[in-house]
Amino acid sequence: MTTVVIDTDVASAILTARLPDHFDRLIAGRRIAITFVTAGELTQWTHLHRWGEARRAGPVRVLPQ
Repeated sequence: MTTVVIDTDVASAILTARLPDHFDRLIAGRRIAITFVTAGELTQWTHLHRWGEARRAGPVRVLPQ
């Protein structure tokens, strides 16, 4: 399986269900990875926008390599 590293803007669009169709087609069927910096930025973003614990625990998960 091919792994695609996405940046913070693309990850944010995925989490908020605003990913443009052309990006959706590019990443379909691929494993998605983010950098440590993107993980930190997304974590900070969820706190700044006051996401609750349940919402923060939702769609993000770490997969073994």
